[in-house]
Amino acid sequence: MSEDAFDTLYRRWYRALVAKTFLVTGGRLDLAEDAVQEAFVQCWRRMTDPAGEPVEHWYGWLSITAVREALRRRSTETVFDADRHDHAIHAPDLAVEVQLKEVYRRACTEMARLKKRPRQAMALRCIAGLSTAEVAREMGITQSTVRVHLAEARRALEPLRVDLTQLGIVNEGEGERCD
Repeated sequence: MSEDAFDTLYRRWYRALVAKTFLVTGGRLDLAEDAVQEAFVQCWRRMTDPAGEPVEHWYGWLSITAVREALRRRSTETVFDADRHDHAIHAPDLAVEVQLKEVYRRACTEMARLKKRPRQAMALRCIAGLSTAEVAREMGITQSTVRVHLAEARRALEPLRVDLTQLGIVNEGEGERCD
């Protein structure tokens, strides 16, 4: 694949991927950007490997890879730092609507408050888009345990669903029970 095709992918999806991984990291922009950059490095390697298996949907592949990287990089204790977020130069462009910025802050705070396993299950299933079976394999647990973790995360995050949909972080129906 050409450099132009890669550049188009990068410009089209970088901000959306940072927004998703920003939630996964509980508001750690540095970790979110690192995870997305690593996903794009892997994307470039895969695109330029003639022996590599082709990818049909790059956004889905990039989402899954970025979320995995964010989960891998996330420190055990992450607290959303609202002050640092206000000064981040590459943060998702939410300044246009002040109310959406507040929703985004709340979403990051709530994601950071989730226990590790429910946050991991929610990130992989509802943000990265893996199936329940894929999440179970990734986490090394049963599908029923994934569903328990998802239920716990959904209960905690339910009040934010409409707001997250308006932000474009989750699509209509994303995050709902679909197993």
